[in-house]
Amino acid sequence: MPRIFLAVTIDCECDKGPRWRARRPLRFEGVREGIGRRLAPLFVAYRAKPTYLVSPEVLRDPESVELLARQAEAAELGTHLHGEYAEPGAFEPTVTRDFQRDYPPHVERAKLAHLTCAFRSAFGRSPRSFRAGRFGIGPRTIGLLESLGYVADSSVTPFVRWERVSFVGAPTQPYHPSRSSPGEPGDSRLVEIPVTIRPPPFSWVPGLSRLFRPRWLRPTHMRARRLVEVARDEIREAPRGRPVVLNAMFHNVEVIAGASPYARTEHDARRILARVAALLQFAARESIRVVGMTDVAELVP
Repeated sequence: MPRIFLAVTIDCECDKGPRWRARRPLRFEGVREGIGRRLAPLFVAYRAKPTYLVSPEVLRDPESVELLARQAEAAELGTHLHGEYAEPGAFEPTVTRDFQRDYPPHVERAKLAHLTCAFRSAFGRSPRSFRAGRFGIGPRTIGLLESLGYVADSSVTPFVRWERVSFVGAPTQPYHPSRSSPGEPGDSRLVEIPVTIRPPPFSWVPGLSRLFRPRWLRPTHMRARRLVEVARDEIREAPRGRPVVLNAMFHNVEVIAGASPYARTEHDARRILARVAALLQFAARESIRVVGMTDVAELVP
């Protein structure tokens, strides 16, 4: 039986509403209530180490920074770039739509540097883990992250084709990516930790797979039983001879009523939180360690 690890990677952003529209003025109940009173105690109860990937606007909110700093012993803190909130040219968008891969090279470099410096100013140390907003990693991003001292990225979504980027054919287990094509293995020092996604049902049937969606290890939409099925499928199909890594993702705002499109009511929010708990229960039953992204990076030779 291979060693199995679970990373729980959480994008930390300002509160949103229908269609991911940011609340005005910016609000951070998804940090204060979502992390402080709901997620953090849950992870402590299961002795699980989450990774909170923090967006630039959260780093400008002193109360959010103070709360996240208190999690540093029990959680990993990394960064998450929604470029609209980062200099140069920072502003407060109604909806974050930018893919960082579309920025000119000097703009992407400057925005990543701004985010990294903001994190360092907030927490007194450099971030080592990262995820691109909207999974919009590009052909320059890996090299830029390396130059800024990052060791782990989690922007690749296997089996998924986005508006401007495709990760169809990407590995499902951690790997050293190509600097110019992050969805492919290469010789980067950085470790890519793909979100755990399994192919859609009937993917072997030409044309039929388009009627179904890939299955994410994401408690937002997936019932507890289905989450466990996705995890077991990945464990079964992962290459032998090395540790198996599962990577679940969601947003902090999804466990607060009215702070995301996915939890319009308190019942919705509690249901998503219960699915997170069910995933942690599964990990505990199966003796699967819940670790941070940089812990995963150390597992990859």
